[in-house]
Amino acid sequence: VKMRKFAYCKVVLATSLVWVMLDMFILLYFSECNKCDDKKERGLPGREEVVPRPHEGPGEMGKPVVIPKEHQEKMKEMFKINQFNLMASEMIALNRSLPDVRLEGCKTKVYPDDLPRTSVVIVFHNEAWTTLLRTVHSVLNRSPRHLLEEVVLVDDASERDFLKRSLEQYVRTLEVPVRIVRMEQRSGLIRARLKGASLSTGQVITFLDAHCECTVGWLEPLLARIKQDKRTVVCPIIDVISDDTFEYMAGSDMTYGGFNWKLNFRWYPVPQREMDRRKGDRTCLSAGKMGKRKNLSEFDEDQIVMARTGSEHLQNCSSCGVFLVCKWTPTMAGGLFSIDRDYFEEIGTYDAGMDIWGGENLEISFRN
Repeated sequence: VKMRKFAYCKVVLATSLVWVMLDMFILLYFSECNKCDDKKERGLPGREEVVPRPHEGPGEMGKPVVIPKEHQEKMKEMFKINQFNLMASEMIALNRSLPDVRLEGCKTKVYPDDLPRTSVVIVFHNEAWTTLLRTVHSVLNRSPRHLLEEVVLVDDASERDFLKRSLEQYVRTLEVPVRIVRMEQRSGLIRARLKGASLSTGQVITFLDAHCECTVGWLEPLLARIKQDKRTVVCPIIDVISDDTFEYMAGSDMTYGGFNWKLNFRWYPVPQREMDRRKGDRTCLSAGKMGKRKNLSEFDEDQIVMARTGSEHLQNCSSCGVFLVCKWTPTMAGGLFSIDRDYFEEIGTYDAGMDIWGGENLEISFRN
């Protein structure tokens, strides 16, 4: 009898343990599912991050990274490699978070679904691993997938081993097409850009430097302006990333590009006459209805020379045909801009005879 009771107790105990473990598994499973749902709710609709972004860490939300005193000698030595604080850059996640620096009125803008798709062309030469891939991840994470045709990385004869096979293996793991084009010899920024543009397939070509970071809402305004008028070269607001701490600092939207008679590009304050024309509005204005089609010549001569815009500055370009008037600027900075492929070819693209960067921005400005 005692043996039967003992066996019965063992069965009851074993059964109880099974049920307890099953309950714990169910609780843990649904707890993880809830965490996944929370992450989805916090993300931008329709934009899944290629690499999960850490919520805490050096440089998150664009905060500065300060190197402790005991490591500053090594930091100074590493600074010489790329002329920025490489140690700080290597401490920051490749897909770090950034603040939304747009004007409040621009965060609620809605853009058409049928914007043209773009190829993003990035030229690099001996670029640091972290800054190059942080550029790539910022494009992938903050661009609507249906607008991003591809990312084309043009290697202008880099000599560093990690930019060879390791880079090729890394980009193959990304969910968005990222391909690497190798120049056979050092060709310079302009010829490398021309190579990337010729091999890209998107209707719009977006050129970016190899050490920048795109913020939320960066792409739609550029493409919306080109959809409205293909004969437009559109530039974003260029914010600042500290070369020392990698702090992300919002740039001024109250400057525009100009040049002196030595053909040196400079930033100038937006003149009062421009703000008067815009009635003090720092976002894009509506100049009227386009109807079926309206040509730029039907508007005042000075309304648009070239749009200098970014996530802060483009008004809704809806199906009702609202015509956008962005800040006009005589010239543009050359590092970051979008241009329609056909128009780029129509104006003659870049002068392939330019060996180094520094004049291409004025050239495109004058061609446009």
